[in-house]
Amino acid sequence: LYIIINNFMNLKKPRKKIYQILDSASHMKSVLNAVNEGVITFDSDLRIIMINRFALNLWGYSREQILGKNLSILIDKPYSGRIKRYAKEKKLSEKINLLNQDIKIKGITKDKNRFPVSLNFVETKIEDNQFFTVSITDLTDFIKNKQIQACMLDISNSVRISTNIKQLYREIYKNLNLLMPIEEFTISLIEETEKVQEYNYSNNNKDFEVTSTIKKNIIEPIIKDKKPLIYSSEQIEYLKDKNKLNKKFKTPNSYIGAPLIISKKIIGVVSIKIFDKNINYSEEELNILKFISDQIAMAIDKVQSVEEMHYLAYYDKMTKLPNRILFNDRAKFAFKNARRTDEKYSVLFLDLDEFKIINDTMGHNAGDKLLKIVARKLINSVREGDTISHWGGDEFTILSKINDIEDNQKLCHRILKEIKKEVKINNKKIDCSVSIGASIYPTHGDNIDELIQKADMAMYVSKTKGKDSFTLYDDEVNEKMLEKLNLEVEMRKIQNS
Repeated sequence: LYIIINNFMNLKKPRKKIYQILDSASHMKSVLNAVNEGVITFDSDLRIIMINRFALNLWGYSREQILGKNLSILIDKPYSGRIKRYAKEKKLSEKINLLNQDIKIKGITKDKNRFPVSLNFVETKIEDNQFFTVSITDLTDFIKNKQIQACMLDISNSVRISTNIKQLYREIYKNLNLLMPIEEFTISLIEETEKVQEYNYSNNNKDFEVTSTIKKNIIEPIIKDKKPLIYSSEQIEYLKDKNKLNKKFKTPNSYIGAPLIISKKIIGVVSIKIFDKNINYSEEELNILKFISDQIAMAIDKVQSVEEMHYLAYYDKMTKLPNRILFNDRAKFAFKNARRTDEKYSVLFLDLDEFKIINDTMGHNAGDKLLKIVARKLINSVREGDTISHWGGDEFTILSKINDIEDNQKLCHRILKEIKKEVKINNKKIDCSVSIGASIYPTHGDNIDELIQKADMAMYVSKTKGKDSFTLYDDEVNEKMLEKLNLEVEMRKIQNS
């Protein structure tokens, strides 16, 4: 355009030809303004002599503000520095195609905001004048889409390999924060008909959990309709005024929520908030959150399956107590630490008295109910941090940290007293008691197998003493067990003779 006008001003030709040149210039201007990318023409001194409407909008200048200015004011360092140096050295023509190698080019708007661009140059020579035209592509959306794809991939990979759901929530929050501004990220899982458990994450790293009611909760319509939604601060305040939202809810400037659905059943909601008055979420952020909600639902479903498998491997399904595998693992871990700290542990072996009679007279269902009741009684008897396991059948074991032998005696007395409290099954009163054997780490051994064996031997002595009692392992217990074994051997000999 500059070239045409310059030629026009120096032209000594008939008026008809002048109008043709003016028409050509006007047509070029219309075409350039219709192009959906930036176009700038500058001379060898980097003075801008033509810029189309797209480029003006991109940088935020008016035509009057930018024409005649140096091209370098539109480009961030180090790229702008290279352009100025090559132009000064008269090497711009030979170096122009090497300028963008290994450099992430960014434009600088009038307001000093930076944005990624790609530049493609064309050189033109007219007589002794050298001009360059550059087409500019705004890469903001392209790079953002790549970031979205990368974050989505990271989230998908995290979902695939993670077995720690709370850690996964934090990782999802961190990835999501790369895609959009977030001040609070919340996973709300439906616990009961009227309540949700909320897991909250924020940029101040103060994670916390809280139980909330669904009624008058901002997620209530999402749970009801199973559809995502966006709220502005004005809409939230309106809901508060109409008493449809808890007035204590801190109003963000913008809010998005999306349902968590597994097999067409809603299990909760994922939501984000921003309190910055200059930021409002749009459909773009909502679509991202909808994808994330699907990933989180998949993760919850997967981790719940993993947790169920873990539970079945380490816990007794009927009593909900640890099984012998988990009991042994915890004991080994406790003894390992105790070697450094000189701590003592009591290992108890318990056997219900007359359990076979209950099974035979009232049935196995009554026996199972009794085992569940005993499990609860044992939980009420021990201290926090002690481990109780259902060893199998009517047998239980307990691992308890103690200071001395007296601690062990107090524990056993509490258990005996609690077990003897009234028990009713199928409206029938049942007399319940237990025989207990105890061994002490490290006095009686330094590994759990040996300590269990000695506690079991001591429990047998409690049975022989009349049941409903406890016995601490010692040398006398060992002698009694040897007598028992010798007696059994003699009885077999008599039976076989």
